[in-house]
Amino acid sequence: MVVFDSSIVVDVMKKNKAARALIESHTENGRIAITIVTKYEILRGTDKEDLNLVSKWLNQFIVYDFDDHAIAEVVKAYKKLKEHGNLINEFDMIIAGIATANGETLITKDRDFLKFNDPKIKVI
Repeated sequence: MVVFDSSIVVDVMKKNKAARALIESHTENGRIAITIVTKYEILRGTDKEDLNLVSKWLNQFIVYDFDDHAIAEVVKAYKKLKEHGNLINEFDMIIAGIATANGETLITKDRDFLKFNDPKIKVI
């Protein structure tokens, strides 16, 4: 299974064909996931009249939570990135930590994730 970052999900909502095809290709191979942070980011940015529709669409994804194991991974990543002067957006660190804690590959368009230097984070 893979975890999609907010950048991919937003592109699907903007009717980006490549992003939709990417998600569909992974849907054929099994279940797909997002993090609770991605769900929050998407719903926060959704117009009130579209909220129910978008919520139903997001329900097709497994949603990984920000639990104690994920917190430990985020803290570890934070300390490593800070040590090298490569801190990134806090939400992005949490998304990466949640994916790592669950042993999943994260797919994103956000080049800041390259700072993790992690083969399980795919920046497209």
